[in-house]
Amino acid sequence: MSRQQNRLVGDRTRGRSGLGSQGGRPGCPRAIEADLVSEGLANVALDYAGRAWPVVPLHSWTGSGCTCGRADCSSPAKHPRTAHGLKDATTELAEVVAWWKRWPEANIGLLTGVMFDVLDIDGEEGMAAVNSAVPWNGGAWDGGPTGNDTIDGPTVITGRGHHVYVAATGQGNKAGLLPHVDWRGKGGYVVAPPSIHASGRCYEWFPGWGLDQEIAPAPAWLLELLTKPATFAPSQGTCQPQRDGSAYGRAALEQEVGRVLLSREGERNHALNRASFAVGQLIAGREIDDAYGAVEALRRAGEAVGLGHEEVVATIGSGVESGSLQPRRSQRRVS
Repeated sequence: MSRQQNRLVGDRTRGRSGLGSQGGRPGCPRAIEADLVSEGLANVALDYAGRAWPVVPLHSWTGSGCTCGRADCSSPAKHPRTAHGLKDATTELAEVVAWWKRWPEANIGLLTGVMFDVLDIDGEEGMAAVNSAVPWNGGAWDGGPTGNDTIDGPTVITGRGHHVYVAATGQGNKAGLLPHVDWRGKGGYVVAPPSIHASGRCYEWFPGWGLDQEIAPAPAWLLELLTKPATFAPSQGTCQPQRDGSAYGRAALEQEVGRVLLSREGERNHALNRASFAVGQLIAGREIDDAYGAVEALRRAGEAVGLGHEEVVATIGSGVESGSLQPRRSQRRVS
């Protein structure tokens, strides 16, 4: 059996037999539901904060939409509820109690880049990309979440894939680290168990690879990927891509960056979000090859118009992630 076939595909749905069960939070398996009834999301958030993992409350899923109330929400059940977003993340227990007293159904966000970073693997395509990049000694599969002990550690089953926790590297976020693989580092965050994904599924720790597993340092091959320089550079206030991807993708990226740079005060975050969504579509549609460079171009544009670094990173991350779910290609290439 191949390494890819050896993945615990069945275990990714282990414990979900209670989906749709009566009572409690929709989408949670019975075992997790029991924990939520006895402990509550507040206690889970408190447990994270007690580990010195900065916590922030996120909007949640109502069953028909995001609690933010926006029909066009680009990051349903994933974006912060608080006024200052990630800047409000804390390990202060009293603040955590106050948040979940106010929003008892809030999803839980954990700040990355402090105690840990996260390798965000999207589905089987992302796992295949990791398999291609990770050195393998040919040994027997050890039963870990990824099948390679260089990165196996605490792992969360998400709505679409996996979050693998790695010791903090000091590196920032990097969308498109590999095809269908992103990096959540300094200035980023992840949704933590037992939050509810917009699909109705419960975020849960991979069986046998939960909170008690050691968070290991990033291996050399991963650090090499993280420190790979961007292939986009600023030029006269804009960011021009090198000759990769399609001409359509390059032109579209330049247009989206331009829209951010020309946006008016009070509309800049919205412009950045729309541009990030469009770029996410183009990355998923393979019109833009250098995803990291494209994200860097957006980041520079967002900061150039006066948006804060953390706000820019969070907005780009949610926009690109949402856009990647709706790949877009030029009509000529499609035909």
